[in-house]
Amino acid sequence: MNGNIVYNASGVVPLADSRFLFCDNKCGDALFELDLTADGQMKGRLIRRPLRGLAGSVIKDLEAMTLAEENGRRFVFSASSLSVKAFGEGELQRVPSNGLLRVTINPDESLSAENMPDFRDWFIRRAPEIGASAKLTPDEGGLNVEGLAWDQSRHALLFGLRSPLSVDKPLVIPVRVKNLAGPWTTDNLEILPAIRLSLDAAEGAQGIRSIEYVASRHSFVIVVGKAISKSKAPFALYEWNGGPEGRTRRLDVAFAGKMKPEGVTSGTVAGRPVFLFMDDGGGYRVLWLDKTRL
Repeated sequence: MNGNIVYNASGVVPLADSRFLFCDNKCGDALFELDLTADGQMKGRLIRRPLRGLAGSVIKDLEAMTLAEENGRRFVFSASSLSVKAFGEGELQRVPSNGLLRVTINPDESLSAENMPDFRDWFIRRAPEIGASAKLTPDEGGLNVEGLAWDQSRHALLFGLRSPLSVDKPLVIPVRVKNLAGPWTTDNLEILPAIRLSLDAAEGAQGIRSIEYVASRHSFVIVVGKAISKSKAPFALYEWNGGPEGRTRRLDVAFAGKMKPEGVTSGTVAGRPVFLFMDDGGGYRVLWLDKTRL
Protein backbone atom coordinates (compact mmCIF):
# COMPACT_ATOMS: atom_id res chain seq x y z
CA MET A 1 0.00 0.00 0.00
CA ASN A 2 0.94 3.63 -0.51
CA GLY A 3 -0.85 5.28 2.38
CA ASN A 4 -4.44 4.04 2.08
CA ILE A 5 -4.22 3.05 -1.59
CA VAL A 6 -4.44 -0.74 -2.02
CA TYR A 7 -2.58 -2.32 -4.94
CA ASN A 8 -3.99 -5.45 -6.57
CA ALA A 9 -0.56 -7.06 -6.71
CA SER A 10 -0.24 -10.07 -8.99
CA GLY A 11 2.96 -11.19 -10.76
CA VAL A 12 6.33 -10.32 -9.23
CA VAL A 13 10.01 -10.66 -10.19
CA PRO A 14 13.31 -9.87 -8.43
CA LEU A 15 15.01 -6.71 -9.63
CA ALA A 16 18.07 -6.82 -7.35
CA ASP A 17 18.84 -7.72 -3.75
CA SER A 18 15.92 -6.50 -1.59
CA ARG A 19 14.21 -4.99 -4.66
CA PHE A 20 11.22 -6.47 -6.45
CA LEU A 21 9.00 -5.45 -9.35
CA PHE A 22 5.29 -6.32 -9.49
CA CYS A 23 2.25 -5.65 -11.65
CA ASP A 24 -1.11 -4.33 -10.53
CA ASN A 25 -4.02 -5.79 -12.50
CA LYS A 26 -5.73 -2.40 -12.47
CA CYS A 27 -2.78 -0.59 -14.07
CA GLY A 28 -1.63 -1.24 -17.63
CA ASP A 29 0.99 1.46 -18.18
CA ALA A 30 3.37 0.97 -15.24
CA LEU A 31 4.94 -1.58 -12.94
CA PHE A 32 5.71 -0.98 -9.27
CA GLU A 33 8.89 -1.43 -7.28
CA LEU A 34 8.80 -2.80 -3.74
CA ASP A 35 12.02 -2.28 -1.74
CA LEU A 36 12.53 -4.15 1.53
CA THR A 37 14.65 -3.58 4.62
CA ALA A 38 16.94 -6.29 6.01
CA ASP A 39 14.12 -7.65 8.18
CA GLY A 40 11.64 -7.81 5.28
CA GLN A 41 9.68 -4.64 6.00
CA MET A 42 8.60 -2.24 3.27
CA LYS A 43 11.24 0.45 2.77
CA GLY A 44 9.71 3.84 2.06
CA ARG A 45 6.93 4.04 -0.50
CA LEU A 46 6.22 1.98 -3.59
CA ILE A 47 7.92 3.35 -6.69
CA ARG A 48 5.83 3.69 -9.84
CA ARG A 49 7.90 2.57 -12.85
CA PRO A 50 6.30 3.83 -16.10
CA LEU A 51 6.32 1.58 -19.15
CA ARG A 52 7.70 3.67 -21.99
CA GLY A 53 6.86 3.07 -25.62
CA LEU A 54 3.36 1.64 -25.44
CA ALA A 55 2.20 4.46 -27.73
CA GLY A 56 -1.36 4.59 -26.47
CA SER A 57 -1.85 0.83 -26.21
CA VAL A 58 -4.39 -0.05 -23.53
CA ILE A 59 -3.31 -3.11 -21.56
CA LYS A 60 -5.98 -4.43 -19.23
CA ASP A 61 -5.79 -6.93 -16.39
CA LEU A 62 -2.04 -7.61 -16.13
CA GLU A 63 -1.90 -10.76 -14.01
CA ALA A 64 1.46 -12.45 -14.46
CA MET A 65 5.16 -11.66 -14.79
CA THR A 66 8.47 -13.39 -15.27
CA LEU A 67 12.11 -12.43 -15.82
CA ALA A 68 14.50 -13.76 -18.47
CA GLU A 69 18.18 -12.97 -18.90
CA GLU A 70 20.14 -13.76 -22.06
CA ASN A 71 23.26 -12.39 -23.74
CA GLY A 72 23.69 -9.77 -21.05
CA ARG A 73 20.17 -8.37 -21.43
CA ARG A 74 17.26 -8.57 -19.01
CA PHE A 75 13.64 -8.78 -20.10
CA VAL A 76 10.49 -8.80 -18.03
CA PHE A 77 7.49 -10.45 -19.65
CA SER A 78 4.01 -9.65 -18.41
CA ALA A 79 0.74 -11.19 -19.56
CA SER A 80 -2.83 -10.07 -19.16
CA SER A 81 -5.38 -12.67 -18.10
CA LEU A 82 -6.48 -12.97 -21.77
CA SER A 83 -9.95 -13.39 -20.26
CA VAL A 84 -13.33 -12.14 -21.44
CA LYS A 85 -15.25 -9.58 -19.41
CA ALA A 86 -19.01 -9.34 -19.84
CA PHE A 87 -20.85 -6.00 -19.79
CA GLY A 88 -24.46 -4.91 -20.05
CA GLU A 89 -27.73 -6.76 -19.60
CA GLY A 90 -29.51 -9.39 -21.66
CA GLU A 91 -27.26 -10.12 -24.63
CA LEU A 92 -23.97 -9.33 -22.91
CA GLN A 93 -21.10 -7.61 -24.66
CA ARG A 94 -17.99 -9.75 -24.18
CA VAL A 95 -14.67 -7.94 -24.36
CA PRO A 96 -11.36 -9.88 -24.18
CA SER A 97 -8.18 -8.57 -22.63
CA ASN A 98 -5.17 -8.87 -24.92
CA GLY A 99 -1.70 -8.21 -23.62
CA LEU A 100 1.71 -9.86 -23.77
CA LEU A 101 4.37 -7.32 -22.91
CA ARG A 102 8.11 -7.55 -23.42
CA VAL A 103 9.68 -5.05 -21.05
CA THR A 104 13.35 -4.20 -21.49
CA ILE A 105 15.26 -3.13 -18.39
CA ASN A 106 17.52 -0.39 -19.74
CA PRO A 107 21.01 0.38 -18.35
CA ASP A 108 19.55 3.33 -16.42
CA GLU A 109 16.83 0.95 -15.07
CA SER A 110 14.05 2.70 -16.99
CA LEU A 111 11.52 0.33 -18.55
CA SER A 112 10.68 0.15 -22.25
CA ALA A 113 7.67 -1.97 -23.23
CA GLU A 114 6.22 -3.54 -26.37
CA ASN A 115 2.82 -5.22 -26.60
CA MET A 116 2.57 -8.13 -29.05
CA PRO A 117 -0.18 -7.54 -31.65
CA ASP A 118 -2.93 -10.18 -31.88
CA PHE A 119 -1.33 -12.51 -29.36
CA ARG A 120 -4.61 -13.74 -27.86
CA ASP A 121 -6.03 -14.83 -31.23
CA TRP A 122 -2.77 -16.60 -32.08
CA PHE A 123 -2.72 -18.35 -28.71
CA ILE A 124 -6.28 -19.67 -28.72
CA ARG A 125 -6.02 -20.91 -32.33
CA ARG A 126 -2.96 -23.02 -31.52
CA ALA A 127 -3.86 -24.37 -28.08
CA PRO A 128 -6.73 -26.86 -28.61
CA GLU A 129 -7.11 -27.30 -24.84
CA ILE A 130 -8.59 -23.79 -24.67
CA GLY A 131 -11.37 -24.49 -27.17
CA ALA A 132 -14.71 -22.82 -26.51
CA SER A 133 -13.50 -21.45 -23.16
CA ALA A 134 -11.98 -18.53 -25.10
CA LYS A 135 -15.50 -17.07 -25.42
CA LEU A 136 -16.50 -17.54 -21.77
CA THR A 137 -15.90 -15.37 -18.71
CA PRO A 138 -13.61 -16.68 -15.95
CA ASP A 139 -16.53 -17.64 -13.69
CA GLU A 140 -17.98 -19.65 -16.57
CA GLY A 141 -14.70 -21.58 -16.73
CA GLY A 142 -13.38 -19.37 -19.51
CA LEU A 143 -9.78 -18.69 -20.42
CA ASN A 144 -7.99 -17.00 -17.51
CA VAL A 145 -4.18 -16.77 -17.38
CA GLU A 146 -2.70 -15.95 -13.96
CA GLY A 147 0.76 -17.54 -14.13
CA LEU A 148 3.79 -16.87 -16.33
CA ALA A 149 7.30 -18.32 -16.00
CA TRP A 150 10.43 -18.40 -18.14
CA ASP A 151 11.67 -21.93 -18.87
CA GLN A 152 15.23 -21.73 -20.15
CA SER A 153 15.37 -25.44 -21.01
CA ARG A 154 12.47 -25.09 -23.44
CA HIS A 155 13.35 -21.47 -24.27
CA ALA A 156 9.68 -20.88 -23.63
CA LEU A 157 7.21 -18.79 -21.69
CA LEU A 158 5.01 -21.06 -19.59
CA PHE A 159 1.43 -19.82 -19.36
CA GLY A 160 -0.26 -21.09 -16.21
CA LEU A 161 -4.03 -21.24 -16.55
CA ARG A 162 -6.41 -20.62 -13.69
CA SER A 163 -9.06 -21.92 -16.06
CA PRO A 164 -10.05 -23.87 -18.03
CA LEU A 165 -8.94 -27.12 -16.41
CA SER A 166 -8.30 -30.37 -18.27
CA VAL A 167 -10.01 -33.32 -16.57
CA ASP A 168 -9.83 -31.28 -13.33
CA LYS A 169 -6.08 -30.73 -13.78
CA PRO A 170 -4.52 -27.27 -14.17
CA LEU A 171 -2.82 -26.56 -17.49
CA VAL A 172 0.59 -25.16 -18.34
CA ILE A 173 0.92 -24.13 -21.99
CA PRO A 174 4.53 -23.52 -23.17
CA VAL A 175 5.17 -20.98 -25.91
CA ARG A 176 8.70 -21.09 -27.31
CA VAL A 177 10.28 -17.71 -28.07
CA LYS A 178 12.65 -18.14 -30.99
CA ASN A 179 14.63 -14.97 -30.24
CA LEU A 180 14.15 -13.07 -27.00
CA ALA A 181 15.44 -9.88 -28.60
CA GLY A 182 13.81 -10.50 -31.99
CA PRO A 183 10.72 -8.83 -33.48
CA TRP A 184 7.92 -8.86 -30.90
CA THR A 185 5.37 -10.53 -33.19
CA THR A 186 3.67 -13.93 -33.27
CA ASP A 187 6.11 -15.02 -36.02
CA ASN A 188 8.69 -15.17 -33.22
CA LEU A 189 6.64 -17.78 -31.32
CA GLU A 190 5.92 -21.50 -31.46
CA ILE A 191 3.32 -23.34 -29.39
CA LEU A 192 4.51 -26.49 -27.58
CA PRO A 193 2.44 -29.37 -26.14
CA ALA A 194 0.35 -28.51 -23.09
CA ILE A 195 1.22 -30.02 -19.70
CA ARG A 196 -1.38 -31.19 -17.15
CA LEU A 197 -0.31 -30.89 -13.52
CA SER A 198 -1.29 -33.54 -11.01
CA LEU A 199 -2.29 -32.13 -7.60
CA ASP A 200 -3.40 -33.61 -4.31
CA ALA A 201 -7.15 -33.90 -3.74
CA ALA A 202 -8.73 -30.64 -2.53
CA GLU A 203 -12.13 -29.18 -1.73
CA GLY A 204 -12.96 -27.81 -5.14
CA ALA A 205 -11.11 -27.35 -8.41
CA GLN A 206 -7.76 -25.56 -8.24
CA GLY A 207 -6.16 -23.55 -11.01
CA ILE A 208 -2.75 -21.89 -11.32
CA ARG A 209 -2.48 -18.49 -9.65
CA SER A 210 1.29 -18.01 -10.03
CA ILE A 211 4.31 -19.92 -11.30
CA GLU A 212 8.03 -19.16 -11.27
CA TYR A 213 11.32 -20.98 -11.77
CA VAL A 214 13.65 -21.18 -8.76
CA ALA A 215 17.23 -21.74 -9.94
CA SER A 216 18.51 -22.87 -6.53
CA ARG A 217 15.95 -25.70 -6.50
CA HIS A 218 16.13 -26.48 -10.24
CA SER A 219 12.34 -26.51 -10.24
CA PHE A 220 9.23 -24.37 -10.50
CA VAL A 221 7.11 -23.25 -7.56
CA ILE A 222 3.40 -22.93 -8.25
CA VAL A 223 0.62 -21.30 -6.26
CA VAL A 224 -2.76 -22.89 -6.92
CA GLY A 225 -6.16 -21.75 -5.71
CA LYS A 226 -9.82 -21.81 -6.61
CA ALA A 227 -10.33 -22.00 -10.36
CA ILE A 228 -13.55 -19.95 -10.23
CA SER A 229 -14.63 -17.44 -7.61
CA LYS A 230 -17.51 -19.48 -6.15
CA SER A 231 -15.24 -22.45 -5.41
CA LYS A 232 -14.07 -23.22 -1.86
CA ALA A 233 -10.71 -24.62 -2.95
CA PRO A 234 -7.85 -23.34 -0.75
CA PHE A 235 -4.57 -21.82 -1.86
CA ALA A 236 -1.60 -24.18 -1.79
CA LEU A 237 2.06 -24.21 -2.87
CA TYR A 238 3.52 -26.93 -5.08
CA GLU A 239 6.88 -27.74 -6.64
CA TRP A 240 7.22 -29.11 -10.19
CA ASN A 241 10.43 -30.26 -11.84
CA GLY A 242 9.25 -29.07 -15.25
CA GLY A 243 8.75 -32.56 -16.65
CA PRO A 244 6.08 -33.19 -19.30
CA GLU A 245 4.33 -35.75 -17.09
CA GLY A 246 3.28 -32.95 -14.72
CA ARG A 247 4.10 -34.64 -11.41
CA THR A 248 4.21 -32.21 -8.50
CA ARG A 249 5.00 -32.18 -4.77
CA ARG A 250 3.01 -30.15 -2.29
CA LEU A 251 5.15 -27.93 -0.07
CA ASP A 252 4.44 -27.43 3.62
CA VAL A 253 3.22 -23.85 3.41
CA ALA A 254 -0.18 -22.63 4.62
CA PHE A 255 -1.83 -19.34 3.69
CA ALA A 256 -4.06 -17.27 5.94
CA GLY A 257 -7.75 -17.57 5.12
CA LYS A 258 -8.08 -14.00 3.82
CA MET A 259 -4.84 -13.98 1.84
CA LYS A 260 -5.00 -14.16 -1.97
CA PRO A 261 -1.44 -15.03 -3.07
CA GLU A 262 -1.37 -14.30 -6.80
CA GLY A 263 2.36 -13.78 -7.20
CA VAL A 264 5.41 -15.73 -6.06
CA THR A 265 9.09 -15.33 -6.82
CA SER A 266 12.45 -16.14 -5.31
CA GLY A 267 15.20 -13.66 -4.56
CA THR A 268 17.31 -12.31 -1.74
CA VAL A 269 16.73 -9.77 1.01
CA ALA A 270 19.95 -8.45 2.57
CA GLY A 271 21.68 -11.44 0.97
CA ARG A 272 19.33 -14.02 2.50
CA PRO A 273 17.33 -16.30 0.17
CA VAL A 274 13.56 -15.79 0.23
CA PHE A 275 10.28 -16.59 -1.41
CA LEU A 276 8.18 -13.46 -1.81
CA PHE A 277 4.39 -13.82 -2.06
CA MET A 278 2.22 -10.95 -3.34
CA ASP A 279 -1.38 -10.62 -2.14
CA ASP A 280 -4.04 -9.48 -4.61
CA GLY A 281 -5.86 -7.90 -1.66
CA GLY A 282 -2.95 -5.54 -0.96
CA GLY A 283 0.02 -7.03 0.85
CA TYR A 284 3.03 -9.32 0.69
CA ARG A 285 4.81 -11.96 2.75
CA VAL A 286 8.49 -12.88 2.95
CA LEU A 287 9.36 -16.53 3.61
CA TRP A 288 12.97 -16.84 4.78
CA LEU A 289 14.39 -19.95 3.13
CA ASP A 290 17.45 -20.16 5.39
CA LYS A 291 15.05 -20.74 8.31
CA THR A 292 12.50 -22.96 6.57
CA ARG A 293 12.71 -26.50 5.24
CA LEU A 294 10.44 -27.15 2.29
